[in-house]
Amino acid sequence: MTTAKPPAQPRAPAHPLAVLLADELRDLREFVALLKVEQTTLIDGNADALSALIDKKSALATRLTAQAQGRETALASARLPTGREGMEAWLAASPHDTTSRRNWQELLPLAGEARRLNELNGKLIGTRMQHTQQALAALMGATQHAMTYGPDGHTQTKGPGGRMLGSA
Repeated sequence: MTTAKPPAQPRAPAHPLAVLLADELRDLREFVALLKVEQTTLIDGNADALSALIDKKSALATRLTAQAQGRETALASARLPTGREGMEAWLAASPHDTTSRRNWQELLPLAGEARRLNELNGKLIGTRMQHTQQALAALMGATQHAMTYGPDGHTQTKGPGGRMLGSA
């Protein structure tokens, strides 16, 4: 004898803010992972791989910005303050939404990690640029003082202006 299951209770659709928060957390996790790959790529000096990361990073940053703005708009629509204060108020008013609370509690430190990684990567880029500029300056200085051979086969030194030394 089989017993019939009672019909499933329809689940209420997730609050738009809960959906936004879950999407933002998912993308922030991906962004942090991408920043870690970027850091390794910068340390390794792999310019080709860096170029491929730029588009992904830019698209994710744009999406995260839109999601944060969407979250702020949803809070304002609910007549709540924006930012952390508004999220805390919304979560307090939704005590049964433990998933959103966990997502929010994970999002906050993850956002801090993303900020730190991005700042560190910026410093790594600055260091790389400085080394490249120093190498270029050294090469330019070397070519300006390079020894060349004249038509008679004797060496001639070019000065900083590109003219032969002793020429007027």
